[in-house]
Amino acid sequence: MSNVEFKNVEMTFDEVVVEAGFYPAIEPSRLSKTDSATSPIVNANAFPMAGMPDVLKNLIDDLSSVYGSPKEFFAISFLVACGGAVRKRAVLYDGKYYNYAQLWAMIVAPSGVGKSIPIKVAFSMLIALDKALFKDYKLELADWRIKCAACKNNKEDEPEKPIRKQNIIDDCTPEALYCALEINSGLTLQSDELSTWFDNIGRYAKSGEVGRYLSIFDNTTFDITRKMDEPVLVSEPYLNIIGGIQPNVLADKLNQNHMRNNGFAQRFLFVYPDFTRKPHYINASHNIEFVKDYDNLIVYLHSTNFGTLTLSTDATSLFIIFSNELTDRANNTDKDYLKAMYSKFDIHCLRIALTLELIKSYTNGLITSTISVETMSYAIDLCRYFIESGLKVERLSSTSEQKTIDNISVAKFLIEKKGFSEKKAAETVGVTQQYINKKLKIKAKL
Repeated sequence: MSNVEFKNVEMTFDEVVVEAGFYPAIEPSRLSKTDSATSPIVNANAFPMAGMPDVLKNLIDDLSSVYGSPKEFFAISFLVACGGAVRKRAVLYDGKYYNYAQLWAMIVAPSGVGKSIPIKVAFSMLIALDKALFKDYKLELADWRIKCAACKNNKEDEPEKPIRKQNIIDDCTPEALYCALEINSGLTLQSDELSTWFDNIGRYAKSGEVGRYLSIFDNTTFDITRKMDEPVLVSEPYLNIIGGIQPNVLADKLNQNHMRNNGFAQRFLFVYPDFTRKPHYINASHNIEFVKDYDNLIVYLHSTNFGTLTLSTDATSLFIIFSNELTDRANNTDKDYLKAMYSKFDIHCLRIALTLELIKSYTNGLITSTISVETMSYAIDLCRYFIESGLKVERLSSTSEQKTIDNISVAKFLIEKKGFSEKKAAETVGVTQQYINKKLKIKAKL
């Protein structure tokens, strides 16, 4: 290590890194740039809208022009909400596997660029349905308590306690989530800020929670039997996840609990525009008829039993070509993260195709229980967008991981060569003293 003397102990982290001789392999920002102040922004990974069902396309175009949020923020929010309305009332069988309309998605963008509004609009009808369900549940609970009191006086067995039905879940312990999954045919974990959800992972249960989420994504049946608790058996759990998160926060969270390396991150579809900024106020109002049409779509999806769908012959052929392309891309990379990411897009593609086909049936009902070649083609187009966004997240999180290593190296340098205390070194590199202490102990054992 270099023994260079610092000119100023109040230097920034990046200045310290350069001065000390550490050169992190941090890739320059890939945000779209302009040639001049007036030239247009070039979006290298434009979200495809051709193929979006009209009931969504009309609303997406309208809301994006009114609120200024990118169209893809609305598009992914509506797709996840539609899947959340369907739950397990539809399943796609491709000849090998069964897939529900289940999607995990993150909207990745800085604060203030309009991540929350699309999610709120998308889930407003499902929230309204939940309010009605909760009102019914409270009435049933009050009636149950009256009956229990009567049974106690008559020395009779109590009636079965009513259960709460719901579509949306947010802040809860793992045990509460598992119980809710057991009694509901599907749930959507919806949060404006997913950073809080990340922080709560492992807070209540010190082990196994991430692994449980991996199983839930695959709809794998599981049971939990613990002393003093009622056993829980969750059959083919269905859980959608959607929320917004800032790029730097996402990078840090994915490097916690080995989420980059255990396949957790690769289970998400990332909406990550090349360029986002807070829009100016737009003096306009949304088209209420488009919103009503969308709300009716949610009610239709929520109340219809679609059964099992299959792929048409042409859709199967197109899917096989795309699947083989994914396999080639996985085989041609030496990064485990990307191998896992490409392997998940078979599943993503089928789930997106199912969701789209059900949305397209809104006007005339599901005439044929097959995924059309047109629907499959658009699902693949969407997957190509999500793959590019996933590559950006991989670069972002790997850069963050490298910077974490640099944090420790610089802190060690400051402590050993400059005589800094752990507290002062931690402040300089922007982490906690406890974190530095823990990492330095690990390095000392190596």
